[in-house]
Amino acid sequence: MDQLIQTLKELAKQHPLEKYFIWELPESNPLPIPVHLTSIFEQNIYLKHNFNSLLNSDDLAGRYWLIQEWGGIRSFKKNPKNDLLLLKFESELTKGALTRTTFSVISSLSKVASFMDHQAYAVYDSRVIYSLNWLLFKYSTLKEFYPQPIGRNADITQYELNTIFNLFDGLVNYKTHRIAYHDYCQLMKKLSMEVYAKSEPYWAEMLLFILAPKYIVNDIKSSLQIALKC
Repeated sequence: MDQLIQTLKELAKQHPLEKYFIWELPESNPLPIPVHLTSIFEQNIYLKHNFNSLLNSDDLAGRYWLIQEWGGIRSFKKNPKNDLLLLKFESELTKGALTRTTFSVISSLSKVASFMDHQAYAVYDSRVIYSLNWLLFKYSTLKEFYPQPIGRNADITQYELNTIFNLFDGLVNYKTHRIAYHDYCQLMKKLSMEVYAKSEPYWAEMLLFILAPKYIVNDIKSSLQIALKC
């Protein structure tokens, strides 16, 4: 794990979040952003720290906005089934274990969790898990990885990690749906503290997010080329 942390520290210096995190906020944002916050990074941090004031009610509109508008997952429609799923997920969060049903849409639901309590939960995004699994594989002795949600990024779909891991190491193990999300959040908190001296898990999450499409894909390419030559 020490080598992983050192690598992330170097990558954080090379990829400052203030410059590289460019996830623009939707124009329909229900939470006014102070005018002095001009960078996309600062605006996202403000939203992360303050949006929970719109979630402390039985009205699920704010939760759907986070998933559909901020998160860009328009397929998660508002309907009675998803209403119940959101409430079920929030109940499971406090119990420390998820069911297969809630984990199957963790990309959507974790977006809500990360705004409900930004100090405890992080977004479980396909790109983040892609980066994390590759770096764990390359720079740690851990051989149990995190299930990767189906993603929409064309760059990372070119190199499917499960196949690569099996080619190198044979048997590959993944954390179960019950514990994967909570374990992930704990790891993000640890990595955020080690890399940024920040306790909020979103610091490491954001770094892994921006690394996936270019740096991680290129690192996989070069690693595979070296392995083939050997």
